[in-house]
Parts: sequence; structure tokens; C-alpha cells
Amino acid sequence: MDRPALPKDDLFENSTMTFGEHLEELRGSLVKAIIWLGVGLCVGLFFANDVIRFIQAPLQGAIQQFNADRDLNSLGYKDLSDPEIQPLREFLMQNALVWETIYEIPAELQTLAPESIQPNAQEGTDGGDVDAPALTVKPLVMKELLQKLPEPSALQPKIQLRQSKTSVSSLKIEEPFMIWVKAGLIVGAVLASPMILYHLWTFVASGLHAHERRHVYLYMPISVVLFSSGVVLAFFLVLHYVLTFLLAFNGSMDVAVEPRLTYYVNFVLMLPLGFGIAFQLPLVMLFLQRIGLFETEAYIQSWKVAVLVIFVMSMLLTPADVTSMVALAIPLMLLYFLGILMCKFIPRGRGLGSAAYDPA
Repeated sequence: MDRPALPKDDLFENSTMTFGEHLEELRGSLVKAIIWLGVGLCVGLFFANDVIRFIQAPLQGAIQQFNADRDLNSLGYKDLSDPEIQPLREFLMQNALVWETIYEIPAELQTLAPESIQPNAQEGTDGGDVDAPALTVKPLVMKELLQKLPEPSALQPKIQLRQSKTSVSSLKIEEPFMIWVKAGLIVGAVLASPMILYHLWTFVASGLHAHERRHVYLYMPISVVLFSSGVVLAFFLVLHYVLTFLLAFNGSMDVAVEPRLTYYVNFVLMLPLGFGIAFQLPLVMLFLQRIGLFETEAYIQSWKVAVLVIFVMSMLLTPADVTSMVALAIPLMLLYFLGILMCKFIPRGRGLGSAAYDPA
């Protein structure tokens, strides 16, 4: 009885290159890709400041909307959808104005004589200057002013509008520089991505047959479109609602919002990236079906389990808020059923892992 043929130990027996030559080819492709990444970084650093300002725009808009809605609620406007207050709301948002209550000091006490002002020359315990105004009113003069003030009940409250430029802040002196480099690196990677992917593809393509390379040419554009769709949806639609939800939640707890530059930039970058990766779901389903790991009927019968898995993955791929999780889960459910249609109606002879294709 003939014994079954054992798998060949030499994986490179039918290859025109040895294992060492494959490693050398990989090294050359990686070096060329890194060189293009460096070129892209040099170009990206010129646009890094504009990119940082661009990604800060959604945060500033959300903060201005939150401040306007909070102030209007405090003034007694409970129905913010009322058309009568929309012009005032838009005026507050466009000019970044906030309401504040002040108690005006009598006019005769507002002008201080020059001799009543002294420079601040205090020093901290470590010899450095303390954080304090450069000029202060002498203590004795301030005491006299306080004694001349009328009774607190006689002070009349007034409301005024103040422009608020709340934005991201940094707690470390090197933090803005590192964010600038990170933004330049991201821009450079995007600009240089065609050449980077080309050099990596030349290495991968050297080990593929002609029909296998054809499948990559077919599905790569679809993958790029799905990834770009996820990124655009996350940045231009979901991000606004996520920021609005988080600011409103902080406001309900009376927590002051002072966004930090590093955390916000990482947040803005990770949210679109998670959406872009998750939008590859139809292609992953098609690949698993083509290699025989799952059948189309299994996808259809297990749709309830798939919905549960989608919500769990949406929770892991998005920040800790309900808005972004639901905003990712709903498109993924639609993409799941799209993947079922692709598996059902795309002939196996034109898909990944096609057994009907004859390389001869």
C-alpha cells in the first residue's frame, strides 16, 4: 500500500531564490520603505502645525456649543430648539462667548494711584519666582478699598459676555514638540504610503503566483475604500457627537474641562483608525469563506452571535462612551450583512482562495 506523500521540508525548493536571498530582498524593501518614510516626514513637518490646528477645530466647536447651551440653560432657556433663541445661540457659538455675573465696584474706587501699586518680587522656597501677577496692590491700600466698599447687599449684579478661547493645553514643556513630530510623522506616512506599499508589495508579490497577485489587485482597492470610509465617518461625523456627549456628561457632574494636547491627539487618531480597521469586516468574512473556515449559511445562522461580537468589538475599538460604540456598531452590522451578500453572490472562481482557477 502506498504511503501518503509527506510535506516537503524545503519550503524554497520550487523558488528561484534561497532563504538568504529572500531575507536580503526583505531587507532591501524595508530600507527603501524607511527612506521614503523619512522623506515623507521631512515634508510632513511643514504641515504639522496646520494638521494640529485642523484636528483641534472639532474640539473647539464642541466646547463653544457646550458653553452656549450651558449659559442659555442657566438663563432660563430650557428649550434650546426654540427658533427665537437660535440667533443668540449661534452668536454665542461663533464668537466663543460665555456669560458671567459680575458685581461692579463704584467708579470712584476703580482708579488706583500709581503709588498704591507695587511690583511683585516674591520668591518661592526654591529660589524661583512664584506664579503671581507682576503687579499687585499694596496690602494697606487694598484694606482701605475693602473698607470703603458698600454693604454686599447694596452691590448690584450685572451680566456680561466674555470671550473664551478654551482649547487644549500641555503640562510638559516638550509635549507640543513631540506632538508636532508625531503629526509630521503621520502626515509623512500618508504622503509616502504609495511608495512604501509599493516596495512592500514587490517583496510579497515575488512569492505569489500570477492568479494570487490578481486577487490582491482586485481586493486592495475595495479595502482602501472601506478603510477610507471608516476614517471619514469617524472624523467628520462621529467625533462631533462623541465630544458633545463627553462634554455634556462632564457638565452634568460640574467638572471643569481642560483638554490635554497629548491625550486629545491620541484620542482623535485612535478613533478614526479603529473605524477604518473595523470596516474591513466584509473582506475578512469573504476571506474566511473562501479558505473554507466558514460557510455562508454559518454567517446567516449565527447573525445574533455576530451582533453581540460586533458590540463587544465596538466597545474595545472606541473610547469609553456609548455614542461612539453605537456609531461604530450600527455600520458594522450593515457591513456584516453586506459581507453575507458578497459571500453568496460573488462566484468562487473570482474570489480569494478560488479552487476553480487553473494556473495552467
